[in-house]
Amino acid sequence: MTVAFGLGGCANVAGSGAPAAAFAQAGAPGGATVAFESVDGPPPQVFDRMINLLDSEARLRNLAVVSRKDSAAYRVRSYLAAQVRGGRTSIAWVWDVYDRDQQRALRLAGEEPTGKNGTDAWASADDVVLRRIAQAGLTGLGGMINGTTPGDAAPATVPSGNGPAIARVDERSPETVASALSFSAN
Repeated sequence: MTVAFGLGGCANVAGSGAPAAAFAQAGAPGGATVAFESVDGPPPQVFDRMINLLDSEARLRNLAVVSRKDSAAYRVRSYLAAQVRGGRTSIAWVWDVYDRDQQRALRLAGEEPTGKNGTDAWASADDVVLRRIAQAGLTGLGGMINGTTPGDAAPATVPSGNGPAIARVDERSPETVASALSFSAN
């Protein structure tokens, strides 16, 4: 499902009918503003929870998030995919961050194991899992705004299914977006 949203100054999330926390904040480093263009993939109930968690995590970081209709230094398009492999469930995610010139400035990606077995992958995407995704993405985004990226700190690689996802920078060209969202059974 593709649902676009603007977090700042709106009463409803477009297409969901659920209230969204309205926030537009000051205090981001260098006055940089961020607009979330979309979150593609999750069903409406997971989407709504993700928006609320992005709101609270952005507030904690004093990240200036504005409506997607407003001018912003950076625009984020987010993609989430739920998968079950070998009875284990995980949520893979990608954030493409674009600058004012609509050029991709950064790609953040990770995979968050839910720690639960099941056939309905989205049912296991609880608030803890979604918060870890929001934290990893916003940490990477904040690092870029501050002049560092997750690659600068050389985070340890976490094997799939053995711990929380770590945001990583993906320097691949936009042509590989489709392959980045394809997951093997390995």
